[in-house]
Amino acid sequence: MNRSIHKIIDEQIKRWELSKTSPSLQVLPTNLITISRESGSRGLEVAERLAAQTGFDLFHHEILEAMIETSKNSKTLLETLDEKGMNIVDDIVSSLVNEHHLWPDDYSKLLLKILNTIGKHGNAIILGRGGNFALKKLKILRVRIVAPGAIRQKFLQKARDLSPEDAQKFMISTDANRSAFVKRYYNSDANDPANYDLILNTGTLSVDKTVQIIQCAISAS
Repeated sequence: MNRSIHKIIDEQIKRWELSKTSPSLQVLPTNLITISRESGSRGLEVAERLAAQTGFDLFHHEILEAMIETSKNSKTLLETLDEKGMNIVDDIVSSLVNEHHLWPDDYSKLLLKILNTIGKHGNAIILGRGGNFALKKLKILRVRIVAPGAIRQKFLQKARDLSPEDAQKFMISTDANRSAFVKRYYNSDANDPANYDLILNTGTLSVDKTVQIIQCAISAS
């Protein structure tokens, strides 16, 4: 784990600890967004721009995985909630395990606890890791970013400096891995439209327009 990620986590814990004594005023009806995306659909750009415009904290794959690794040896992150909040998170995790017939290992237990700890704090955007499935018990806006395969392939080809063939392979492999992750840890289908409140196509919508629509949905929900 690199130092910058360590620093991000430390700063996040300090913000949460501070919010216990100085809670911030939140005027938006929904302050918890999950974003799922197809490979090459520019979902990360959407999440980053949305975070910049809302002021919400963004939790992407690298940060979440680092939080899980950190929590294996320290309870500091999970203890940023008060006792009542921690009990609620434990109840949510138990309920998810029972309702979806999950067989959680140590990794998935920590993943569920960390995602729901983030969820209880709010003011957050969670990108990937099946956030929409883990946070079913909380009030969230579940967004899915998609685009036509040809457009996603061209984007990956340029962004990662790949040949057309390698871009296609990367896209197919990444999407398959993400779907397998959701199936394994949540026993759910990442591609089922019913698992989302808003599905946006960046093949026809710009990143700015996509963010604008999400912000409208946040205000209206």
